[in-house]
Amino acid sequence: MLAERRAAQQRASERLLGRSGIPARYRDKTFGNYQVTTPQQRRALGVCTAYARLLQEAQQADNLILVGTPGTGKTHLACAIVAEVLGAGRSALFLTMSEALRLMRASFAPDAAYSEPEAIAMLTQTDVLVMDEVGMAIGSEDKRRAMLFDVLDARYSDLRPTVLVSNLSRDELTDYLGERIMDRLCEGGSVLIALAWDSYRQRPRSSGVTELRTV
Repeated sequence: MLAERRAAQQRASERLLGRSGIPARYRDKTFGNYQVTTPQQRRALGVCTAYARLLQEAQQADNLILVGTPGTGKTHLACAIVAEVLGAGRSALFLTMSEALRLMRASFAPDAAYSEPEAIAMLTQTDVLVMDEVGMAIGSEDKRRAMLFDVLDARYSDLRPTVLVSNLSRDELTDYLGERIMDRLCEGGSVLIALAWDSYRQRPRSSGVTELRTV
């Protein structure tokens, strides 16, 4: 059954990561306890809530990209999305970009616990994939882009939604991922939200949300 396959896939992903999809620090993060003090923050919350609802109801969906400076709640919103997806009985995986790259590279070792196809399958076959801290300068740019392209292109082809979280601007993210990947991520009804307010650890100064498309 589909539900059993999803549950088995989720367990396998968690074994490889050594933890559940959501890091311990963020397991209590929900849409309900996301701090909202401005209309712009309320709008960002609304878009992410609507996106999570879509993922709960649809087998296929477009992508979501959250960009902006540190401390603006991007990871909080992404983890809330994952929690909603898991609560609906679908599989979801949350990991950082460096974890994803290390996961694939570890499969190259002669004594690896899993094969390269198994590592890629974990990233490509989960219903929803969330990658945080996109923009870390890890390893060769060409190799990094090649590995990411394999994963994101496979998900793009299968209409599996991907959520990317980054401290980069949209232009910087395009430079990091490359035009081919960014073009696929932004196709159709995909959404980019720029969280452009100060860190929650600082006094609020200004806010803004930039959307490319709406869900």
